Amino acid sequence: MTAMLTHEQIRAGCQAKRDELNAMRRARPLPRLWTNKPDGSPGLILMGAVEDSISGEFPWRRNQFGTTGTLRLRMDHYLAKWLISIPDDPDAKKNVVITVDHYGGKVRWSGILKYFKAVKKGGLWYLDITFIDDLQYLQFMLGAPNPLLPIPIFQFPRVLPLFGPAKWAISMMILLNLIRIEGNLWTLPDDPFATGSWGGLFDWSSWQVLIKAKPIDLDDSSMWTLIATRMNRMDQIIENALDDAQLTMRYRRILTVDGETSDVPGVPEVANGALVLEVVDTSGYYSPDGTATGGGLAGGFDRTVQGFASGFVEDIQTFTGDPQSWPASYYDPTYLGPGDPTRTWIVIRDSKYSAVETSEWTWGPATAVRAIVGGDNPLVDQLARLTIESIGALIGYFLLGGFSGLGSIVADVIMPFLVGTILAWLQWQNHGRAHQLGWVHLWEVFGQGAENNAWSLGAVVALRGAFLATKAQSAHVMSLGSGGRFLPGLMFMPGDRIGSTFEQATSKIRVDQVEEVTLGWDFEAGRPHEYSAQIGQATAAMTAAERMSRQITFALSVISNIGVHIVS
Repeated sequence: MTAMLTHEQIRAGCQAKRDELNAMRRARPLPRLWTNKPDGSPGLILMGAVEDSISGEFPWRRNQFGTTGTLRLRMDHYLAKWLISIPDDPDAKKNVVITVDHYGGKVRWSGILKYFKAVKKGGLWYLDITFIDDLQYLQFMLGAPNPLLPIPIFQFPRVLPLFGPAKWAISMMILLNLIRIEGNLWTLPDDPFATGSWGGLFDWSSWQVLIKAKPIDLDDSSMWTLIATRMNRMDQIIENALDDAQLTMRYRRILTVDGETSDVPGVPEVANGALVLEVVDTSGYYSPDGTATGGGLAGGFDRTVQGFASGFVEDIQTFTGDPQSWPASYYDPTYLGPGDPTRTWIVIRDSKYSAVETSEWTWGPATAVRAIVGGDNPLVDQLARLTIESIGALIGYFLLGGFSGLGSIVADVIMPFLVGTILAWLQWQNHGRAHQLGWVHLWEVFGQGAENNAWSLGAVVALRGAFLATKAQSAHVMSLGSGGRFLPGLMFMPGDRIGSTFEQATSKIRVDQVEEVTLGWDFEAGRPHEYSAQIGQATAAMTAAERMSRQITFALSVISNIGVHIVS
């Protein structure tokens, strides 16, 4: 039988836990600078820690590829002198990597040097250094139509489509092109004389970037999607799929010199500083048991299951009620998150005692109830041309003394007036939305971005994009100072779902994804390191044109670039 704890013991245990969290909160961030090995072999060399920096700011933003981080050093700092020497040193490797660790390395920001500049301010010289986070790698990776064939010689098919659960499809698209680039498939290694680099196709331990994922049937409840590429940028290929499925791209460099080991399945060893990418679903929006989307202060959380109606075009939301049980981990005093999205782990209450500095709550009703897409139908156009040519050939043969070329001449004259007129448009009415809006409602929108085949997958993409861009919007944005009693970055990161209240406006708990977490400090101004967080996106305040651009324009840009009308 377990002995009962006394009040003094409970109080002492709570105080010890508070002291532990406060110590983690007060611990200074640890920026470190790394460089490549002189011989070009895999791995990074530590050049030094920058615990005595003047200021720094390093944000994590959800699915923002190429976020900027900044660091300021004294000009006489030994690492500042080393950085300044790089441009004039012919033997120096030019790329510099930064890692910023906090909470003992549980939270890590990393990126590559973009530029530095010398600044004189108040009679003092500083070196301001700008880094771009490691998600920028996806901006410098192109999606080949066929990554397994030599690009300069032959690329068939014309476009590479992948259809499946979004998490798997995105990871597979990245992996195929990592095999092409890092595996030196059909290309010479960066240093052909480094004999170890020739085995990159089969030995992934030397790769500088890896993608972490599980097989399709073991860990993927994300919604199904179609992504396609014809030498498009990888961040553009996957951006819409990430957003639509509410997935988040995460990254972390593995520092083996700190005793860290690879967690990539099938790759037990990696070089020091290897970058691991991973698509994670911490939103749970399309999970089988639903996700927490709100609730009352007294009644608890409401959960909903998200599905689709009307040919995968329109979302439907089914209420599943309050959760009757909570994860056992929530009762563990050592648990720090992130929480289960179906049962929100953290609720930030907006009051004069909380850490909430600014907050905005926006809501706007849906607009158009109908979408029209298309403008093209190549198959019907070809059938019309064939019909005209056949009839013209028959008339020319029998009435013009065997002049069978009349069909082609007539078709060339008539077809410019018929292209894009026969079965070229698709119209879809959202009756449920019209009923909810009432008698007064706005009518229709065109799925802009590019004309596409009205009877194709591209038309479905355009329809869904049109309804997403015009749906009802409810969002909240909050800024937290130092996080209060919470530990941003450790308890929650961009993509995680947390709740918050707006006590002056409503008694409901609003649940949304974290969009941004920023770690910053300025010791010169007397500001110690602290976190700020932004929860939710105020998309309800966007104009219809802005929403259309956000949801549709890019979604169709990849397809329009492909140039294959039958599938676009």
